[in-house]
Amino acid sequence: MFRQLPSLSGLLVVVAALSAGTALPAQAGATLVVDDDGRGSAVDCDAADPAFGAIQDAVDTAQPGDTVFICPGVYDEQVVVATSDLTLLGSGTALTIIRPSVAHADGSIIPPIPVAPILLFDGATGAAAREFTIDGGAADSGAANVDCFAGGFYIGLFLQNSSGVIGHLHITGIKSASMCTSGLFARSSGGGVTDVAIANNLFDNYANIGLACSGPATTCTITGNTVRGRGPVDDELQAGINIRNGAAAEITGNVITDHFYLAGNGLPDWSVGIFLVAADPRTHAQLRRDNLFANNQLDVQHAAINKP
Repeated sequence: MFRQLPSLSGLLVVVAALSAGTALPAQAGATLVVDDDGRGSAVDCDAADPAFGAIQDAVDTAQPGDTVFICPGVYDEQVVVATSDLTLLGSGTALTIIRPSVAHADGSIIPPIPVAPILLFDGATGAAAREFTIDGGAADSGAANVDCFAGGFYIGLFLQNSSGVIGHLHITGIKSASMCTSGLFARSSGGGVTDVAIANNLFDNYANIGLACSGPATTCTITGNTVRGRGPVDDELQAGINIRNGAAAEITGNVITDHFYLAGNGLPDWSVGIFLVAADPRTHAQLRRDNLFANNQLDVQHAAINKP
């Protein structure tokens, strides 16, 4: 029913494992340990073994097939991953937190629009991220209906021409009064392909969008997530899940709540649980399959015109 990209069947197997709470297959590569005090091991974060003090340092050292294990702590950094078949594994969403104090924008990610991602997978295949929190509240805040092309994007987790599995993350506090925001943004461009399974995550306290999938070569399998808006609010339109610009998605078993714009006076000025903007038509039939909607101004909205 959906566009079948080469890696999707494998991703669905991993999604099933995540949903069932079963362990994923062990990585064949090395495990690189990160601890905020520079000491720890994969079995004991209080050990005196030398470890990386920053996630980016471990990522820059890692080889395909490796796992970057992140001990409990708050990590003040933005992270860019360009290595394929790399797993980022935290110690749990309450324990491992990526919270930059400043989020620098880069106009080369979506030229010439400034984009400030906290965690970026750029051209990486076989990526995996699980068991940590991405918190944008320290670097930016506020809420406003802004011009995305002028202000740019503030994004919690950005997958650009990348494939993989995103599971058991908490993405929160992605808010800005000057930039458009998305907790997670999966995008294909320039002939690249993005194919991602997004399973059992919590998206909350975001400004514009909880998670978005964009581009005609983008396929998202969105399963078992909780996507919770800020509503009712009077400062910003919100969308929980946004599929746009030709992207295809299967959206099942999610809880999508609390998107309500008090200043709205009817379509299109309402907040919405799932917002389809020029999405692949094959996405449409799957929207309500086992999803739970509550307290949204509108549960599902279709639009034919592309948005930023």
